[in-house]
Order: sequence, then structure tokens, then C-alpha cells
Amino acid sequence: MRLFLRIAGLLVMTVLLALMVGPYQNIEEASRVWDKAAHFVAFGLMLWSLGVLFRRVPRVALAVVAVVIGGAVEVIQGQVGRDASWGDLLADTLGVAAALLAWAVWRGFRTREELQTSKTR
Repeated sequence: MRLFLRIAGLLVMTVLLALMVGPYQNIEEASRVWDKAAHFVAFGLMLWSLGVLFRRVPRVALAVVAVVIGGAVEVIQGQVGRDASWGDLLADTLGVAAALLAWAVWRGFRTREELQTSKTR
């Protein structure tokens, strides 16, 4: 199952990055998806993918990495003729924060060590 999740995480990351930095002009209008909602969902999936690929790294650190990727994507988009937007970066950050919160709720706000200890009892 772990191998499947890692392959899925890598596939999700690859597709998301290709869509974000590729030469797809006006993809939001063509697909009729609200741009900010797409960024919100995409970066929630980005954090999930990073969490699957780097299981031992704390999720808060991965959340920072995801936001940095979002900033880098906006800079790259400005260089390749696409619209760079602070609003997109905000939507990215909110998507990461929502995914981080969902993950914390899922784990009952317990640390990895607390979960390990409860498994061994």
C-alpha cells in the first residue's frame, strides 16, 4: 500500500507542477474552474503528496515547503507569460493550511511519538 501511495503522490505532484508551470494560457477559463478554488485544492493535494513522499518529515515543515513551491510557481508563471498573482499564492497558502488542519484533526492533534506510544500499549 505504501508503494501505491508513493506512486500516487508522485503522479499528483507531477501533474500539478506541469499544469502550474506549463504553457497553458487561460486554462482556468477553458475548464470553467474558479482559479482560486483550483489553487486551494491543488495545494491541499500538494501537501498530501509531500506527506506521502516524505513520511518522516514533520508536516509543518512540508507545509512551508508547499508554500515555497507556490511562491516559486508564481515567479515562474510571471516569466513564462502567464499571470503571476498574490491572490493565487494566498489561495495556495490557505489550501496548505486547510490540509494541515485536516491532517491534525485526523490524527487527533497527537504527535507522531504519541501515536507510536498508543500503538505499543
